[in-house]
Order: sequence, then structure tokens, then C-alpha cells
Amino acid sequence: MPTVPWPTFVSTEIADSHSPAVLRTKIAWLCHLARAAAVGWAAWMLIAMVRVWADPARTANIVGHYLNADLGVFSSSQIALGFAAFVAAWIPIAAVAYCIWQLFGGYLRGRIFTGDAAAWVQRIGIAGLTAVAVSIVARRIGWLILTSHSGLPFGTRLFTQFVVPNDLLEVLFSLFVLAVGHVFKVAVQIADDTPASCDHP
Repeated sequence: MPTVPWPTFVSTEIADSHSPAVLRTKIAWLCHLARAAAVGWAAWMLIAMVRVWADPARTANIVGHYLNADLGVFSSSQIALGFAAFVAAWIPIAAVAYCIWQLFGGYLRGRIFTGDAAAWVQRIGIAGLTAVAVSIVARRIGWLILTSHSGLPFGTRLFTQFVVPNDLLEVLFSLFVLAVGHVFKVAVQIADDTPASCDHP
């Protein structure tokens, strides 16, 4: 009894509904929203950073609250060096936003189920992990600079709020994105290899 391959029962309408052009049209609004959100998030983080460091008294209250100490008044050099450390920590945040912008820009160009799209997903995860690591280091450097006049024990200045729950959440999310990108990349490789293998009986 002859057998009929099951793919022949898939209608042209169903196949067309899953084409990159149709899918691109359906997700265009989401792509634009994601790109705007990425840029807005990076800008928001920078603006919030500038607002905090522009008010030395507020900065002293924030850091002093976590250290349970009165840090008094910061010098202009402490503020400048501390702000520079936190601006350095913002650069990987901008890199995350850039990767998101590129990923969804590729989607808008129809580059959806492709190797370069998977690569951008992986880059988002890597940039996210880098942002967390740099943030932890910059936070330590900034706090050491701001508390250099306080007389607090070095261990207190170094290890208080060394890692916060939000850091772990960001690491978990970045690892998830990195894993999705890897799965996406493997799926694209399998799909690319499938036609070649089907040519042989």
C-alpha cells in the first residue's frame, strides 16, 4: 500500500500565513515598540543616574542609608570620580539596548528565522551578563570613593550591598535570553541542514 508523505496535506494558505513577509507584518508594531522601549530604558537609566549624582546631598543620604552611617559632605573630586564609575557601568546597558534595537530591526527587514537573528539574541544575553558584572564592580568602586573619608572599616565599605537581589534577577534573565538564543541558533542550523539531508534516500 503506497504511503503519501504528510507534508502534502499542508495547504498553501497555511504555509503562506507563516511566511516571513506575513509574520513581519503581524509583528511590526511589536518591533517598533521594543526598539522604542530599549532606547527609552537606556536614556532613562542615564538621566536617573545624572539626577542622583547632580545632588551630592541626596547621594550621601542614599549611600549612608545602606551603610547606616552619616557620610557628611562629599568633595567635588569624590562626586566626579564616583559619577565616572557609574557612567562606565552605563555603557553595557547601552550595549543591551543597541542589541535589542538591531534584533528587532532585523525582524522588520524580514530577518526572523535566521542565524544572524539568533546571534543578536545571544548578544543581548551576553551584554546583559556583562552589564550586571560591570554594575557590581562600578558600585564597589563608587562606594569606596565616596566613603574614603568616612573612617568605616574597609570590609564594611567593600561588602555592604555587594550583590543585591536585583543583580541575581538580571543574571537569571540574561542567562535565559542567552539560552533562547542558543536554542534558536541550533534550530536554524538544523533547518538549514534538513533540505540537504532530504535529497538522499
